[in-house]
Amino acid sequence: MNVGLIKKWVLVAAALVVAGTAAAQSWPARPVRIIVPWAPGGATDIIARPLAQKLSESFGQQFVVDNRGGANSLIGTDAAAKAPADGHTFLFNTLAAFLFNTLAAFTQNTTYYRKLPYDPDGFTLVAQVGWTPIMMLAHPSLPVKSVRDVIALAKARPGELTYGSFGRGSSSHFAGALLAFETKTNMIHVPYKGGGPVAVANLAGEVPIHYGGVPPTIQFVKAGRLKALAVTAAKRTVFLPDVPTIEEALKVRDYNITVTFGMLVLAGTPKLIADRMHAEIGKIVSSPDFKARLVALGTDETPVMSPAELSAWLKNETARWRRIIELTGIRAD
Repeated sequence: MNVGLIKKWVLVAAALVVAGTAAAQSWPARPVRIIVPWAPGGATDIIARPLAQKLSESFGQQFVVDNRGGANSLIGTDAAAKAPADGHTFLFNTLAAFLFNTLAAFTQNTTYYRKLPYDPDGFTLVAQVGWTPIMMLAHPSLPVKSVRDVIALAKARPGELTYGSFGRGSSSHFAGALLAFETKTNMIHVPYKGGGPVAVANLAGEVPIHYGGVPPTIQFVKAGRLKALAVTAAKRTVFLPDVPTIEEALKVRDYNITVTFGMLVLAGTPKLIADRMHAEIGKIVSSPDFKARLVALGTDETPVMSPAELSAWLKNETARWRRIIELTGIRAD
């Protein structure tokens, strides 16, 4: 045994640890990129921007939102996966089920796509920020006043009625597919590249119905430019208390789909950086002014959970959504 060589390697390893700790303590050393894997104007983008502003103020360094929409968040997620794990790139995406057994793209993708361009285990959840129900929305020209009217129309015109979503395999896609499964109807799915584009398409009458988050659509509902027929959560939203849930409208059980927003980071990122980010986001989302900002955007707050709790939660939801995906038969390829 070469004792001298062993000592040398021990010293080298110690030096690397010290250097890594020093780098983590001086983080962020340059602007931080927050990749939002959806198009601008959607719910995820709307929540990410005020959060980035608050993080910039807290750390004295710019946190910049980088929209990389497409392929149900795969393009942006893959871009984040290929970035250096140095804490200068984060992923802000919708997460699957939190308080109300919610659904979201990041969890769905681990089952929905048979082959991913990235390793889903290569990300660590840092914090969650808020949640919103999805609404079933119709263009004013569509002769419906309720979900039951939509079902009746779909059965009268099988294969003709279309609905838009955030994208193929997104939470809003599953909202429509699950409703079709429960009601044995045939509606044509039209995927878009995010909540913003599909809302614009619905407003223009390009699609008569779409499933959208509250933040990008509530202003149009209140202005009478879209009709809110139902919400997909387990309870009514405080923002539109007169709009029933799908469960109420159709007397079905276990129809509960919402969108929860969260920050993720590459698993190889120094723990000190992830811990600092987790603590700071916890302070931000707990502050009265940010809570008020979320409410103004049509988003509910969520209690702060630890990264370990979020990871365990995500694992459980992956198994739950595997069953739903098998029920609806949706596949990407």
